[in-house]
Amino acid sequence: MLTGIALLAAVTAGIPVHGIDPCSALEQEAAPLSPSRIMTSRDLATISDIGRSSPFDTESPFSLSPDGRQIALMIRRGNPETNSFCQRLILVPRSGSGGHVKLDRGGQFIRPLFDLRNLAAVRAGTAQIITPRWSSDGATIAYLKRVNDNTQVWIVPSTGGVARAATDLDFEVEDFAWGADGKSLIVAGRPDLARADAMIDEEASRGYLFDARFSPMMSDRPFPVGSYPTRYFHVALSDHDRREASPEEIALIKSSVGADRPPDAIRFAADGRGNVAWSRKLDRTLLISPTQLHIRWRSGSATICDTSACGGIQRLWWMPKSDALLFLARDGWGGSRTTLYRWNVGAKAPVAVMSTEDALIGCTLNATELICLREGAKRTRRLVAIDIHTMRWRTIFDPNPQMAGLRFGAVHRLRFRNAFGMECFADLVLPPDAASGEKLPMVVVQYNSRGFLRGGTGDEVPIQVLAGRGFAVLSFERPFGVPGTREARSELEYRQLARKDWIDRRSVQSALEEAVGQAIATERIDPERIGISGFSEGTTMTQWALINSRIFKVASLGVCCEDKVALPLNGGIGYERYLREMGYPLFEGSNNRFWEPLSLAQNADKIDVPILVQTSDDEYEAGLDVMEAFRRRGNPIEMYVFKDEPHIKWQPAHRLAIYERNVDWFEFWLMRRMDCSPEKRTQYARWQAMRGAPDLSAQCAIAAPSGP
Repeated sequence: MLTGIALLAAVTAGIPVHGIDPCSALEQEAAPLSPSRIMTSRDLATISDIGRSSPFDTESPFSLSPDGRQIALMIRRGNPETNSFCQRLILVPRSGSGGHVKLDRGGQFIRPLFDLRNLAAVRAGTAQIITPRWSSDGATIAYLKRVNDNTQVWIVPSTGGVARAATDLDFEVEDFAWGADGKSLIVAGRPDLARADAMIDEEASRGYLFDARFSPMMSDRPFPVGSYPTRYFHVALSDHDRREASPEEIALIKSSVGADRPPDAIRFAADGRGNVAWSRKLDRTLLISPTQLHIRWRSGSATICDTSACGGIQRLWWMPKSDALLFLARDGWGGSRTTLYRWNVGAKAPVAVMSTEDALIGCTLNATELICLREGAKRTRRLVAIDIHTMRWRTIFDPNPQMAGLRFGAVHRLRFRNAFGMECFADLVLPPDAASGEKLPMVVVQYNSRGFLRGGTGDEVPIQVLAGRGFAVLSFERPFGVPGTREARSELEYRQLARKDWIDRRSVQSALEEAVGQAIATERIDPERIGISGFSEGTTMTQWALINSRIFKVASLGVCCEDKVALPLNGGIGYERYLREMGYPLFEGSNNRFWEPLSLAQNADKIDVPILVQTSDDEYEAGLDVMEAFRRRGNPIEMYVFKDEPHIKWQPAHRLAIYERNVDWFEFWLMRRMDCSPEKRTQYARWQAMRGAPDLSAQCAIAAPSGP
């Protein structure tokens, strides 16, 4: 047990109070693993991440020093044994030669706040982007760090030294920038939200009024509701004195502020020499509209591009000392590629200079190189540089060198159209040691298939682990924007149009059936041994698939379920209103026809597919009507509830447990195989007692030890 100074030191470093440093055990695992080994669930659960773990573009989670020679970034690695994260602020040379330097480590996992419908402060399960920021002289690095459940700005000398808190505010810092003088910080946060939260605490002694502030399945405490705008402050480093930031100071942190930036610009870039470029909606009245690129050249001429090349722009840059524009855009079949375009002054159209199916994240232009995080279907995230003249790639830093020794299953991209003519794709992953001609069981993982094929949306079904255990895995990308929804002028109208005649559900099911059909057509898949998994929107997709097809023999859900009683009841008044706005009839006895294609509870007597549910304590109540309907009929179903988890689960111990149980579940039902570990004996006893379960008791008769 830690006491006194030792306890203070541990808390300051962000080490759990029980005294175990989450970095210590992991630091011994950096060497490449045996080249003959397949990936395990623990390998996947202990991958080092830079930024969010999902493969979608975000603000850059790294930054270059003023002289362009070093890059600062935060690495985060889960430790399931301590159920915490090893977090390290490091410097790496941009040249890629030499090792990295650690400047600080510790701190709690930072989960950002976000607004959810009418609720103003819901804590996410994803990681906040922590971008270290250099002082103008390069001597100091500032970054966000969370200690004692309070996120503030910390600073550390770039040459090494003691890290310390640079702010001590009565609200969470959500973003920041260095002041122009290098002796202050401009910070963004919501002090009014912090005060509203404190008022809810005071209300507890009088009892809470049950109203639209409640979402019972997320908390027994009401949430703040309403608007709490972000406010900006100037904080002096010398004495922590704060004042309201000026408009010029706000512009240092708020990228949407600027004299040259049009108010409707989605992406924007100016080179300071008179060249300006921005993307905007082609039709500003539509919620989802094609975009067009506008360029105002310093010569005074203007150009507009509304071709497909300019339709999915993610980032814009002006090349240094050159009248040439670079931009990254999502294009290709179903938007599955990322392409770098170059547009020279005087040219009629941009030219594609590089294209890849890999995910590129947080790219930053530095002189003649584009610095990005890059990950591919079988390659975890690393920091790379792309020479913008030769288009040659080089690796600057790989945070997961231990992964180089693992063998991955082959990945085959499937491209097809669904019944609505939409371009769709999926990835078929085959086992690394699959024998030619062998018919394989297959698990469908939903509902994004980009970047490193990790665990699907929510990261719960370990794709390469399943492949290593002999499964084929179909990583399915959900199509969005079905015809009929593209004229929506608001989010509410989009939801209503997508729900009308269940058009969006039918579109997704059509794509899913086509993807499964293409996988079966390879003659590698056993059509009688196909399972499906889903989380969040993927849960609803799985519900629809189980009711409206007979393809799948077993299912696993990361949350349950979209149904007509428990979900709206436990979602609260605000969520009930949200569902009714879309046209969902709730609770009434005459709504059976509406719910027939989606409700598991209503269709329980027609479904004999075994279902595993692994959900959070924030959301398990949403599936209680389904659980009751299945239990009453003796249908095979089992639910696990994980403590202190939001919608997307974040705790490393839970992630490892979810991975392993999903593997066990699909092996049991599709391979008729059990793990004979003594600690799993009761798990398999329950499963074997389920209706339709295989009798596998003889498998562990020899291996099982004596005793209770």
